[in-house]
Amino acid sequence: MQSESGTPSLGSVRVVRTLGLLLGLTMMIGLSLLLIEDLESRMDGARRQSLATATSADRLLMYELRNLERAMAGVVADAEEFFRAAPAQAPDLLAGTISGVLLRQPELDSMVLYDAQGRALTDGPPDPSLPEWVATAPRGARPLLLGPLRRGRDNDWLLPIALRTRTGEWLVARLRTSEIQRMITGLGIGRDGSISMQDARGTVLARSGTTQAHVGRRVPLPAVRVGSTMTFELLSELDRVARMATFSAVSGYPVVVAAGIGLREARAQWLEHLAWAAAFTLLYWLGLLFLVRRLAAAEDAREAMLDELHASADWLRQAQDASRTGVWRLEPDEGNVRVSAQAAELFGFEPSDGPLSIEPFFARMHEEDRDRVRAEFVEASEQRVPFRSEFRVVLPDGRIRWIKDRGALVADARGVERMTGTIVDITDRREATDRIEQAESQFRELFERNPLPFWVFDTQTLRFLAVNEAAIRNYGYSREEFLAMSILDIRPRDESDAVRTSLRDLPDLGNSDRVWIHQTREGRHLEVRVHSSSITFAGRPARLVLAEDVSERVSYERELAWRATHDTTTGMLNVEALVQHIDALPGANAGYSIAYVQLRDLELVAPTLGRRTGEALLRAAAERFDEVGQAYGYSAYLPGESFVIVAVDPRRRDEMLASLMRATATPVQTESGSHPLEACVGLADGPRAGESAEQVIGNAALAALQARREGVAIMQFDAAMASKASERLAMAGRLRQALERREFELFFQPIRKLADGRVLSLEALLRWRQPDGTLVPPPQFIPLCEESGLIVPLGDWVLEEAASSHTRLAAHGYGDVAIAVNVSAVQFLSESLPQSLRALCKAHGLPRGALQVELTESAVLRWPEAARETMQELRDGGVCISIDDFGTGFSSMAYLKNLPLDFLKIDRAFVTDVHRDRRNAAICNALIALGHGLGLQVIAEGVECEAQRDWLRAHGCDQAQGYYFGKPAPLTEALASITRWAA
Repeated sequence: MQSESGTPSLGSVRVVRTLGLLLGLTMMIGLSLLLIEDLESRMDGARRQSLATATSADRLLMYELRNLERAMAGVVADAEEFFRAAPAQAPDLLAGTISGVLLRQPELDSMVLYDAQGRALTDGPPDPSLPEWVATAPRGARPLLLGPLRRGRDNDWLLPIALRTRTGEWLVARLRTSEIQRMITGLGIGRDGSISMQDARGTVLARSGTTQAHVGRRVPLPAVRVGSTMTFELLSELDRVARMATFSAVSGYPVVVAAGIGLREARAQWLEHLAWAAAFTLLYWLGLLFLVRRLAAAEDAREAMLDELHASADWLRQAQDASRTGVWRLEPDEGNVRVSAQAAELFGFEPSDGPLSIEPFFARMHEEDRDRVRAEFVEASEQRVPFRSEFRVVLPDGRIRWIKDRGALVADARGVERMTGTIVDITDRREATDRIEQAESQFRELFERNPLPFWVFDTQTLRFLAVNEAAIRNYGYSREEFLAMSILDIRPRDESDAVRTSLRDLPDLGNSDRVWIHQTREGRHLEVRVHSSSITFAGRPARLVLAEDVSERVSYERELAWRATHDTTTGMLNVEALVQHIDALPGANAGYSIAYVQLRDLELVAPTLGRRTGEALLRAAAERFDEVGQAYGYSAYLPGESFVIVAVDPRRRDEMLASLMRATATPVQTESGSHPLEACVGLADGPRAGESAEQVIGNAALAALQARREGVAIMQFDAAMASKASERLAMAGRLRQALERREFELFFQPIRKLADGRVLSLEALLRWRQPDGTLVPPPQFIPLCEESGLIVPLGDWVLEEAASSHTRLAAHGYGDVAIAVNVSAVQFLSESLPQSLRALCKAHGLPRGALQVELTESAVLRWPEAARETMQELRDGGVCISIDDFGTGFSSMAYLKNLPLDFLKIDRAFVTDVHRDRRNAAICNALIALGHGLGLQVIAEGVECEAQRDWLRAHGCDQAQGYYFGKPAPLTEALASITRWAA
């Protein structure tokens, strides 16, 4: 009866329901696995990031403490030698050594040698608590001991670090924790992340994201062993934030570095995915529940219909040829019809025992079906063929019923053939069919609207059998194009064998950690992780595939790895990565050559011409040096405008050097104009026995520093440089102490008007007096001050003393005598000079012209536009300006005419023998004419005799200075000299 009615069997409905449940469970399992994998991946990423950050910060701290340990070990060795060889002079000798260390280690506040009772053996306060904290200090794998944090002079935190001598004394250095804070500032830890450094007692030494708010606070530490790391989730006791934290103690020092990545931040996107997955799952099961209920109702209806049909069949068999239930027979006159009671009821008529007119039955048919059924009935009657038709009946109450009518010529007992047939109510079947079609449409929509690409392919032919809208959208192919392709068409050609191998070796693969490369129609590559399951599709073995696009995640992981080894501004390797590359070279022991390139004055570009120009200039230089590095080996960038280029084949060193010279020969063009690249190059070959790449780079850096100091372009490293550098560091340390102890003095040399000999100004000259009363010549210490950065605070001190000196002059009635001060290029080009001078003039009540600033040509011509602006600002503030040593450099008349100057000073080299040397006389004549032509006062330097004075006065020079008019002397003597002249 199923085949006759066309109604689906109960078994097929159960199959549909079972497939729906299996598909739902499969999707739930797939989503669960995806979410679990995503969460594990994010937690693993947070774990790796915290581990990488903690170990990186620990490594930085290790380098800092290791350098400090080496420096302290050197001081201890010197102390032992000094006390052994010259006990009486040992403290003074050791003070010089300690000063050099403090100069090299600006992060140190002080360094003092104590005896076992805490009494200071060198300059410094005693430390009575030293024996106690040294005895109780935690020990690490290194000999250094860390004491309790203390407040410094500037209210900053200081960390005592002690190293014991072989004779029982203790060398104690006090490290500023701000240096430790600087190490961890700027490390990428996210919004909720944190990095802290604690000593073995748990005291916080530094912590990111704070302004020393938690420094000094003691927090319990986990039992992390020295030389190991420990990673786990914890709730911070400092800010109550949950993090994935790594504690690192690999440095060997009694210090623990903790780096934490915020769990809330790491899980944020996963929670969003979880919400979408839950919504999708709920929607699916609600749809499936609705469908199952409707299918169950259809099954009940079909079962009732089958029972009725079985009963009707039995009744029909009992009634033999005829039955009144759903049976009709055409009467001989063909105008009437006899129907069973159920047949009449199906059409909405009252049962009748007699024949009825056939027309009312046609009238009850739906108007859209009536003519068709009538034509089919007439055709069957005339041609004596079976009659079959399905049509709708409109009942009196307006309901529509579907009828399936079948008939044929049947001979009765007398052999008379009449059209006899049955009618069946197929309304439920038609409604059930509609519901099934609707359910299939809903299933299809769930497949199509999945946000991730889904497809099914034949595992034998590899051809696509079905794809969803997400796949069409992400890959750019139409559905027809997809169904005409195989999965090999969306893979790169070189991966065809790998695809076939994966299908053969892993036939039941569900989730895979491997990242595959897929290719879109436009040729764009996608990095995807594939999740698949074997299914049967249209009777063939197939594979259901979900393709998750992980391109952004993989790209992010690559970027993290790149940032760990490269400088973000230039894109070049950092020094740590370069050292690893060099030390890992297969032939590193055979030798290599390193060039350390230091660009001159690049650090002045950003303050004077703007950060954008500075970065553009730096990137342009980096591109050139990187090309050289790629040609000969490696290259790296050190913040501070220095580059390292390595020739892995030492025989090509000269070629590499020539390439470097070509790279710096052409100026860089930026928006602000053309900028030359002035470079000092230090060369070093290595490695020597026991020497690492880091040491060879240091040797090359020392050679570059020496080249810059001597004014040459290239310098080869030799062992003597190291000893000279040590001596210069010692002097630099003494210079810092001299500035703190106010050992510098100002001497004043008069500048007189040639017409009447009147003193118009005093030039302030710096002197450094030693304990024995001798004076260190300025050429010996001024260049070192410029290199070490002391020239700026020293220059500020000179300006302050000059302002005070003018106040003294005014108090003695010489307020019209100006003070002239030489200003270095670094101080002149800083943005703070005009403001500082305005503040000095205001504080001391100085009139306009009381201070004169003397500048060298090189300071003005190096950055002419910036210099002109600064000079104009000084002029507006009442400060007079002169060009010192004019004519010794390569003067540019084009710039000179636009500069706001007051004086032009002729260098002493041209004044010497001006009265009897025609060349010097011609130069001085030209310079005097030039100065007067520009409206400037002309001052001659180095006048030593009366003949020189007479010549200068005769040729129109305005002012002069030199030993003939007065030697440099303290202000008291200069005042006395002015008074004598006035008398």
